[in-house]
Amino acid sequence: MVFAFLNVATVMAATIRGGARDAAGEPLIQASIRLLAPDSALVKAVVTNEKGNFRIENVKAGKYILEASYVGYDAATKNINVAAADLRVEPFVLKEAAIALRDAVVTGIRTPMKVMEDTVEFNANSYKTQPNAVVEDLLKRLPGVEVGSDGKITANGKEVKKILVDGKEFFSDDPTVASRNLPVDMVEKLQVVDRKSDLARMTGVDDGEDETVINLTVKKGMKNGWFGNAEAGYGTDSRYKGAFNVNRFWNDNQITFLGSSNNINEPAFMDGAAARFARFGGNNGITKANSLGVNFNIGNGEVLRLGGNVMYSDTDRDTRTQTEREYIFTDSTSTNLSDKVARDKGRNLRADFRLQWKPDSFNTFEFRPNISFNTNDSWSVDSASTYAGSRLAPEVTRSFNSSTSTGKSFEFGGDLVFNHNFRSRPGRSFSISANYNLSNKRENSDTYSRNRFFMLGDSIDERDQYADNHTWSNSVRSRLTWTEPIGDIKKGNYFVFAYNFSYRWNNADKLVYDRPGDVFNSQLSNQFRNDFMSQDIRFGYRKVSKNANLNVGLSFVPQSSQSINLINDAKSIPRRNVLNVAPFLRYRYKMSKTRSIQANYRGRSSQPSMTQLQPVADISDPMRIVIGNPNLKPTFTHYATVRFQDFNSEAQRSMMLMFDAQAAQNSIIPHTSFNRETGAQTTTYDNINGVWNVRLMNMFSMPFRNKAFTFNNHIFINNSADKGYVNDQLNTANSFMVNESFGIAWRPENLEFELRPRYSLQSTTNSISTQTDRLVHSYGGSFYATYNLPFGLVLNSDLNYAATKGYAQGFDTDTWIWNASIGYQFLRGRNATVTLKGYDLLGQTTNVRRTVAASSITDTRYNSLTRYVMLTLSYKFTTFGKGEQPRDRNMEGFHGDGPGRGPGGTPPSGPPPGHPRF
Repeated sequence: MVFAFLNVATVMAATIRGGARDAAGEPLIQASIRLLAPDSALVKAVVTNEKGNFRIENVKAGKYILEASYVGYDAATKNINVAAADLRVEPFVLKEAAIALRDAVVTGIRTPMKVMEDTVEFNANSYKTQPNAVVEDLLKRLPGVEVGSDGKITANGKEVKKILVDGKEFFSDDPTVASRNLPVDMVEKLQVVDRKSDLARMTGVDDGEDETVINLTVKKGMKNGWFGNAEAGYGTDSRYKGAFNVNRFWNDNQITFLGSSNNINEPAFMDGAAARFARFGGNNGITKANSLGVNFNIGNGEVLRLGGNVMYSDTDRDTRTQTEREYIFTDSTSTNLSDKVARDKGRNLRADFRLQWKPDSFNTFEFRPNISFNTNDSWSVDSASTYAGSRLAPEVTRSFNSSTSTGKSFEFGGDLVFNHNFRSRPGRSFSISANYNLSNKRENSDTYSRNRFFMLGDSIDERDQYADNHTWSNSVRSRLTWTEPIGDIKKGNYFVFAYNFSYRWNNADKLVYDRPGDVFNSQLSNQFRNDFMSQDIRFGYRKVSKNANLNVGLSFVPQSSQSINLINDAKSIPRRNVLNVAPFLRYRYKMSKTRSIQANYRGRSSQPSMTQLQPVADISDPMRIVIGNPNLKPTFTHYATVRFQDFNSEAQRSMMLMFDAQAAQNSIIPHTSFNRETGAQTTTYDNINGVWNVRLMNMFSMPFRNKAFTFNNHIFINNSADKGYVNDQLNTANSFMVNESFGIAWRPENLEFELRPRYSLQSTTNSISTQTDRLVHSYGGSFYATYNLPFGLVLNSDLNYAATKGYAQGFDTDTWIWNASIGYQFLRGRNATVTLKGYDLLGQTTNVRRTVAASSITDTRYNSLTRYVMLTLSYKFTTFGKGEQPRDRNMEGFHGDGPGRGPGGTPPSGPPPGHPRF
């Protein structure tokens, strides 16, 4: 009976098909079609597709009114009678409206989030921020996006490598420049995009290098003119902040000047010295930063474009760290407690340029030179104790270490790419690229260490040394690609070939002298001359159709390397020749315009480092001795991803479901043994199988029926296995983690409330030591509120609660972080704002991090910025073309994805191509 009833109901539900055209018979794309009851109550609503057609499904029998409307045109209606059979109606023919388009204002509904193929798109106007907010403030509000204390951006678990402005690079590979300087007021939409590398997109040949970028779409009213802002503030505890940015946009060209100075952990640029020198403080602590930069992108349309940036920055980081590390043995544990103070100062001047020339539609030239200068001054002092068990057990070793370091480096390089599409054979293409890089770094360091061994007759090992480090390298790389259509080009079959060659010379001198007397220590000194050559020969097949794309093939990667030590030949590594084979697959199927699924697979081989290969012990740190293994094999890692995304425009519902996994063959893992009498550890390396990681992620967003409330959910599940040796026994650390975070937001006019509870569970089990298994719960939530009063007063508050259970003693947290501000906007256009803001008003900020490995569990606490109050004065200015002045984003009505005015209060660009403009 149930099945019979369902069958009858299905038969009685009809489908209405039709279309919308203008007077010339051209299709009207995205025209609004509404199905109304006889009393004009809305039954269903759809929009026309790219052909101007529509379809309304599952319509019950009865009488209805069918209405079609399109911006700039008069609406039209039809009376229809729906029976059991499907109904096809004659296309609507809409006439141009008698009023001017710029005088029409139609209120629509904001769509906070859309998911489209490789892109997650957020409507910036759906997320209110305080006056003079920057892009980073917006990013912190978006589901699935996280911003670290150092400005590092991750989206859906992947690090964001670039931020683009209208599809063009902004300050090269430093996304923090855009996120911490560009005002939110300029942004219409923010898109998180997973895409292929620059070279793969230009040549059409997949190189397996994917990246996640953010693209900022600039409001139409801000694309011709000047705009910018300046801000200065001072607060308690001598906290200060100053920043400015000036932007000029004209005819698809752009130039930006910006600068900042602060001591509140807001470095505007990446610290260029951090990755090059022996920095001791990491990315934690409290930082003073100054920066100045210019970015530009100018040219003649897309024919000839010149872009680039010049940046200067200096940072001064103060870090205080407490660490408790538990080492796992088969029958017991060992605990190491340490305290460390570090100071790192870095200065960086760099320039990156881009020249792109497209003389015609068949040829593209691109040249990207870069140059940088870096200096560094760092010092650290740390003390540590090792116990034979917990912190209450007998002390085995007590250590004291101090280090100072100064360094300078110079780097230069460039990329040159040429791509040609053949006029005589559509689909055939050829490209060639070349790259050169030079690096020269010199660093001097002074180290002092004192280790006391209680179980060896209370003996003491003391060292006072000076080291002269000099590293210089050159590398060249070239790439050739060819794409050849197979048979009829309309069938979309292609053969793809790519050849990549790279060669790198790396020279490293480390000369160590013992004090007093500056006696040369040949045992700790090295003079390495390394070279590495790699080739990548790739054969592939590509299939392109209306709804599907397939790219599949195989790579053959021969590699050769050697290392020569001029001081001690025992540390030399003879030439090694390895051949790796790596398959790849990329497939995408479009189920509809807004729904698609894609699957990717690639295999990649990685060589062991020289440190992992060198068979002679490195005893520069007597508590952590390292001996390489010259018999190590390359690691081959499998990567697989499946992603489904869907956006329902009628319900404004977005969903993304993603699964990815990686598994490694011949993983290179540390093989560590401990001396229980000294607490020292000796580490070598071995190849092991069984290291893997899988994760599942879901993002979901939709409004409630009244549209003022929206709901979003982000769930992340991760399961991994890591392996490591502990005193010659292999341990497997299995880690399972679940993160759940959902948000409910209420966004009426000039008001926003958002509540985001969150919960995370992490379970860690070890195969050889059950008593060290851990179960950590992290839970809490955040509450945001923003209210803009009509007379210019802006109230803003955010409250965050975070708690943990399961960490080591004294490392669990239970904190409330409350920030609040009150601002007043004044002057013409409310361009000036004075704001009083309190940070961490309850004074409960703490920073704790847990790191789980196969042979140890580490809990770390570091210093952070605590409670302060700051008064700031800011001023923003805009000069735009006539009729293009954008309205304040915090004062806008619901002008979003619906018909009528576009974001910022500006008219849309007009009807589709082929239609008259008003």
